[in-house]
Amino acid sequence: AHKSMRLKDYDVGPFIGLLMTILCGAVFFLVQLREYYWNSYSIADSVYGSVFYLLTGFHGAHVVVGTIWLMVSLARLWRGEFSSQRHFGFEACIWYWHFVDVVWVSLWFVVYVWFGGWLYMWWFKMWDGDIY
Repeated sequence: AHKSMRLKDYDVGPFIGLLMTILCGAVFFLVQLREYYWNSYSIADSVYGSVFYLLTGFHGAHVVVGTIWLMVSLARLWRGEFSSQRHFGFEACIWYWHFVDVVWVSLWFVVYVWFGGWLYMWWFKMWDGDIY
């Protein structure tokens, strides 16, 4: 979407890019809600549950804010408020989404791979159950 906008393509590219990104943000949030519903633990069950819901919940909130910001950017694009040289609000939204992406990669590694996944089990078995 950004590349299309910089190339002065205001008809198709930015709209498709923004719509696809909005769709991805919405799907991510719905998958997160599904995961919360089907989890076997709650925020009150353990330290892992508390940390899991705190970290993924804050990230989910940022995804919702980013998705709303994308929808506002789409509305502004539709109204013709952006040009190839003047679209700082859209660029700020892109920067925000890159921040959310980097945070998600870090969270995914810590929450799903290290503390809740195969890496944790490997570490646990390596030390014969004495991980401390």
